[in-house]
Amino acid sequence: QGGGARYAYPKYVWSPAGGWWAEPRSWKANTIMAGVLIAAACVPLAYLSSQREVWRTIC
Repeated sequence: QGGGARYAYPKYVWSPAGGWWAEPRSWKANTIMAGVLIAAACVPLAYLSSQREVWRTIC
């Protein structure tokens, strides 16, 4: 599995998505940083949401 072997492609093609088989030098660090930033934004929002919840009992 994997879609076959890599084939010859033009070396100087620019693409906003990175072109063929893009593997930036620091992709792992960028991915970790994005995860940390997303968590840093979501955790306070989840906490605030839980503090503002209102539970009403029917009994």
